[in-house]
Amino acid sequence: MQALRALAVGLVVLYHFGFSWVHAGFLGVDVFFVISGFVITQVLLREYETTASTSLLNFYGRRIRRILPAATAVIIATVFITYHYLAFVTGASVATDAKWVAAFWGNFHFSAVGTNYFAQGQPPSTLQQFWSLAVEEQFYLVWPILFFALSRLFPAVASRVKLTVGLTLIIAISLGLCVTQSLSPAGSAYFSPLTRAWELAAGAVVAVLAPWMAGRWRAVGPWLSLGGLMMILFATWHFSAQTVWPGAAAIIPIVGTVAILMGGTMHQGSNSRIYHVISSFPPLQWIGAISFSLYLVHWPIITLAQQYALAPLPRHSVYELLALSIGVSVALYFLVEQPVRTSSLLVKKRALTFALGAVLIGATYAAIYWHLHNFG
Repeated sequence: MQALRALAVGLVVLYHFGFSWVHAGFLGVDVFFVISGFVITQVLLREYETTASTSLLNFYGRRIRRILPAATAVIIATVFITYHYLAFVTGASVATDAKWVAAFWGNFHFSAVGTNYFAQGQPPSTLQQFWSLAVEEQFYLVWPILFFALSRLFPAVASRVKLTVGLTLIIAISLGLCVTQSLSPAGSAYFSPLTRAWELAAGAVVAVLAPWMAGRWRAVGPWLSLGGLMMILFATWHFSAQTVWPGAAAIIPIVGTVAILMGGTMHQGSNSRIYHVISSFPPLQWIGAISFSLYLVHWPIITLAQQYALAPLPRHSVYELLALSIGVSVALYFLVEQPVRTSSLLVKKRALTFALGAVLIGATYAAIYWHLHNFG
């Protein structure tokens, strides 16, 4: 799983840093959506089948520990640096973005103000990367409740059968919206959770079907994963910013990611040496571990530098900023993300987790309004 996360974040980062051979690296976000749907559904299933129930409070407590500390640090730091190193007008704009981003409503905000992810002529928001985090959190707000409802309905029917049917309907409806709305000149499909839900649901389906696939056709698993990887790389090379996205084109990397997850599930117990060497390659494991922090920090670092320079950055500066992004993400991972996420005290004391969440949100808005009041 860490290797797949490394692939996803690597595509996004290399695309944002202007490496021309990564034509459609933005699709790494789509890969992340599938991974997220898979992982979250695995967690829900494990809890439900172990305890015969699903605690929504426990679920959202885990999301607070996982998301808010690192996100808060990046939002506050980005607002501060934007105000103090770019024009106050730019700082005020980013602070306004931050108000929506901190509420996990950034995707709707960017869509409402007419943000075009692929626009070349306008400076992007230094917090624009948070749109995908908002889509995920909106899915997480709905999916656990729907998961619980489907698990309870029709007791005579197996839970995994009901979940498969429900997820298939979500995929069908959302994919239809994705294809049709992507053709609209309004461009809102890119940021909409309705047109992205099928990507998360695709990963969720794999998690639901995993016990049936585990250990079956072990020899096929590595080849299926390899085929999925080739689909993602083909899409990365073949598509570009001119491709209607997400649209029907997104089916290729999504199916490829699903194939990788299915292949990994089938592969359990196989002795494929090549598969193990690739999937457990230490640098991939390391990048996968810091992928969330790296995704958060790389965008403000490169966009702040570009807007501050007021000119195209030389190639050596791009490499230096890439190294800086990795260094900052490592620090964020070890100093903020991991300590909070794995804190035994917060895990045991759920009330403390929610109190921490309230404090972090309050600190974010205090920093935003302080800057707006003193520099606006």
